Amino acid sequence: MRKLVWMLLAVSMVGFTSCGSDDDKWIDDGGPGSGGEDGTVVTPSGNGTYADPWNVAAAKENQDTDYKFVKGYIVGHVPSGDLEAAQFAAPFSGTSVSGEPLTEGQNILIAATAEEKNVNNCLVVQLNPGALRTGLNLITEGNAAKVLGKEVILQGNLEKYFGVAGMKGTSYAELVASGEKFGAIVDMDGDFNVPVISIADVLAMYQGSKVTISDDKKLVGVVISDVVNNNVSSLKQVVVAAEDNSCGIVVFCNANASFNVGDKVEVRVKDQSLESYNGLLELNGVPLVNIRKVGMGTITPRVTTVADVIANINKWQSTLVTVSGEYIPKLDTGTFGADKKATTNTIKSGETTINSYVSGYAKFCTTVVPTGVKTITGIAIINNNTPQLNIRSVDDIK
Repeated sequence: MRKLVWMLLAVSMVGFTSCGSDDDKWIDDGGPGSGGEDGTVVTPSGNGTYADPWNVAAAKENQDTDYKFVKGYIVGHVPSGDLEAAQFAAPFSGTSVSGEPLTEGQNILIAATAEEKNVNNCLVVQLNPGALRTGLNLITEGNAAKVLGKEVILQGNLEKYFGVAGMKGTSYAELVASGEKFGAIVDMDGDFNVPVISIADVLAMYQGSKVTISDDKKLVGVVISDVVNNNVSSLKQVVVAAEDNSCGIVVFCNANASFNVGDKVEVRVKDQSLESYNGLLELNGVPLVNIRKVGMGTITPRVTTVADVIANINKWQSTLVTVSGEYIPKLDTGTFGADKKATTNTIKSGETTINSYVSGYAKFCTTVVPTGVKTITGIAIINNNTPQLNIRSVDDIK
């Protein structure tokens, strides 16, 4: 699936790609007041607003606060999760979980001065996929020359990152000298009293390339993904269907979300990025403050065939469907999957088959699959441009 799951892997999606996100050997011994020129102590300053951002020292002192503004100089990045291997000069590089070279860096280090070379004096900042990562990462050719040593204002959630003081869920960045901006400022007091836009109209905005939505509107729908049984590709992923199940969309949040099956939600779409990830349309990096639960709803699945799901996957993606067929496990154990290891099974109807993903963190992954022809309900999804029909729990097979 697109993203790895559960707590360790939710970090790797939009941040570092190493599993060692809590490195107990690395101690932030510089302290919140460190990082001045010639070893002098920097006093925490600012109030965390855009007008008066916190400096790095204050950001370290004010962890566990959301959507605050911090100012500092971009001085380097961490290539693969080892903070002691921090890079402060070009060429910058990094590797993914699978060991492949990264084409975009997934984090930056900011400090009180542009000359800082001590990782202990830095704040590590996660770069969400999209404009921030593309514009500020130090690996992409030409980026280091443009942003290294430059002062930047960032908005995000101040929380531990790799076990030390950091910023995650970064939503906005602005290079001070040039005024170039990336992402959008999150309005913590955002007003949901805006016009409704249908999910269908949001989807129609996508014309083959990523688009930033300018309309100050909200979409309304019902959550069909199941965070409790956890057969999701990421805890940040929420699948929302129109109330008539005519269409749906993935809302990929900038932090783990707790919305569950049946929650009726409103999602403010202004300044959000609508994009395709290998065929799957999603709003990417949506701040949790842009989503609110307003009640409960019920989605009636579309009763159809496996062949029709495949034929209509572009229209029916992120909706709930019911088919008749055999659920065929991939593993010799006959279980839906294996603990902590994703598995792709098959749903077969006659000679037609469709893939069915099971997360290694799904509560039912080690449960034995029922045999014979069954009625199977699931979410129609596209993964790597290939149709999938993913059940949410064992109750989806009857």
